[in-house]
Amino acid sequence: MCGILGNFNKSSIINQIDLDNFFKFGECLKCRGPDNFGYFCDKSKKNYLSHYRLSIIDLSSNSNQPIISEDERYVVSFNGEIYNFKELSSKINKFKNKNINSDTRVLTEYIATYGIEKTCTDINGMFSIAVFDQKKNYLYLVRDFFGKKPLYYSFQNENFFFSSTLKPIILNQKINKKIDQKTLNNFFKYGYCSDNKSIFQNINKVPANSILSLNLNNWELKISKINNFKKNLEDPNHFSISKLEEIIYESVERRMVTDVPICLLLSSGIDSSLVSYFTSKIDNKIQTFTVGFEDKFYDESENSKKIANYLGLKNETIFFNEKDLKDTINKLPDAFDEPFADSSQIPSMLIFKKISHHAKVAITGDGGDEIFYGYNRYQWFLIWKKFFKNNFLANNVTKNFLNYIVQNSEKNFLGKKIFNHFQITSNKTQKFLNIFFKKKNIYEEFLKLSFSENFLKINTNSENQDLNKVEDLRNYDINNYLVDDILTKVDRSSMYHSVEARSPLLDKNIYLYLKNVNSAKHINIFSKKILLKKILKNKIPQNLSSKYKRGFSVPLDKILFDYFEKEIFSYLDDIKNDERLGFLEIIKIEEIIYRFFNNRDYKLSYQIWSFYVFFKWYNKYKKYINS
Repeated sequence: MCGILGNFNKSSIINQIDLDNFFKFGECLKCRGPDNFGYFCDKSKKNYLSHYRLSIIDLSSNSNQPIISEDERYVVSFNGEIYNFKELSSKINKFKNKNINSDTRVLTEYIATYGIEKTCTDINGMFSIAVFDQKKNYLYLVRDFFGKKPLYYSFQNENFFFSSTLKPIILNQKINKKIDQKTLNNFFKYGYCSDNKSIFQNINKVPANSILSLNLNNWELKISKINNFKKNLEDPNHFSISKLEEIIYESVERRMVTDVPICLLLSSGIDSSLVSYFTSKIDNKIQTFTVGFEDKFYDESENSKKIANYLGLKNETIFFNEKDLKDTINKLPDAFDEPFADSSQIPSMLIFKKISHHAKVAITGDGGDEIFYGYNRYQWFLIWKKFFKNNFLANNVTKNFLNYIVQNSEKNFLGKKIFNHFQITSNKTQKFLNIFFKKKNIYEEFLKLSFSENFLKINTNSENQDLNKVEDLRNYDINNYLVDDILTKVDRSSMYHSVEARSPLLDKNIYLYLKNVNSAKHINIFSKKILLKKILKNKIPQNLSSKYKRGFSVPLDKILFDYFEKEIFSYLDDIKNDERLGFLEIIKIEEIIYRFFNNRDYKLSYQIWSFYVFFKWYNKYKKYINS
């Protein structure tokens, strides 16, 4: 895993001052690639590529980048891993019957042999790739199937600048940076910057599964999807559990290839348990790590340890206290260099910090919820569609009655016990009541942080689709929530500590095999992740894997109350007087903050967290932001 950065000019020459600035911008990528730095500047002195390497496969200097193809046509700077590079090498004449251990070298020569489009279709991995075609005078930026690896770009003033993260763009004073109001409003609504936009106007992300092509002859830019569907998809009538299990095993096996120490993140969930089982069959000496909390409501370390013992794996539980959480929160603007407010980022940062002392690669269970229909909201959607969507009883009278029952249940001992057992919060119950009594466009209701529509003085009408099937909801998650929230969290948390996170369940071969499989095989009102449960059934005792998903939850409301009240109000005072943020609905934001701290309105904690994250981020980078 690495960091890449590039600068391409239409007419101006790159001088020594520019080079020094590029080196300075790249310093903030060193956590992504601390092992080697290299750069390329072409003869015209207009085009620059650089690379910060985290050495994982082939630790020799042969895989240092940027790398130039043997015919000297292509210059490649690449962040990620190509898991099927051994198979690809057999299709390159010069590599036949040779043991090639560098996925970087294979990727470069595969491009030289077959071209960009076929290469992008054939490779399987996680990556963001920059390719400079010196013969055609083209620049290509490529992002992997699911969008695991980030890639930002700015196209302004006859200049094209790109980077693995946003921070080099923030530091580049030649690039205009003005807050994108629609993106900011989406951030306050969902906790992340969506739709391939960054927090700044005209600074975007290369979309997942896409190729950005910049013709340097006429300066025209085009973005196209990678065609991964040339081969016929699996006939759903030929689907078998044993074949799916085989594909998942192969995916785990591919991700175990490394020349550095490797470990496994283990929770007691279905995804992690299954990945752990297959991993143990490949390497029964792999170290596993589990997150533990002093608060037993959030802790699942006991079950995780039992699973590790059952599989014969060594397990270490990493316990966090509130001081650990507080210290990590102060580092968030460095690790996440644009606003990001999924609070599970905090334990993610902590566990990758810990394992960085033991391993450079971590296997995770990420992606199972999206690929295998694991979110509760998919079941809630089925319930809504069957019982509420066209039901005349779904009216405000019924809604108020149910809301009354829920609120009173939360106040008595038995109700609290039931709610804690099923991990139901007042925030969730109110959210689901709002969903059940809507007639359409319910997707955003599942993901919204609060019940307010707008925190800016602009009209930001919802553009979400009217999703009619549970498959629509799941596919929308894969294209949005997965890439903008889950994968962003994992990438930034891990790379901040120079650890490469690999997620076997997020493999395009698994996705394509399941693409035509009816959702009824995956989920119904009473059960979800049906296929994974079938595979896991005879591998790990059912009493060991968690029935109720905890995720990486933290006691967010308590942390905000105990440690950050004064800081939030201080930031709020500063924000009020900043003309660059005059578009904010300060009165509405202030009202919610007061409700949270003065009235102890716990259901607002996620919204308060989004305000705090933005305030803290803005305070760090405001000197670089234009009015």
